[in-house]
Amino acid sequence: MDISDAVLGKLILVTTVTIFVILVFWINTYPFIDTDLAIYKYIPDPQWVLLFCAIWGFFFVGGLMLFTLYHIYPYL
Repeated sequence: MDISDAVLGKLILVTTVTIFVILVFWINTYPFIDTDLAIYKYIPDPQWVLLFCAIWGFFFVGGLMLFTLYHIYPYL
């Protein structure tokens, strides 16, 4: 099964945008949640969001680099 570049690009874009929206919502709403609410104990600290963003960005940029190098390698 061969995935075309257009489908792979759309999949990467949708995944990245979805994760970005979730993380931005998480960071922006965290300060407004009261500590006495029951849901508060299920929400991780913002430091984990930032760490997750850094790791996700590392893999995303690395994946883009590998994807680009794979496709330009025959022309080098």
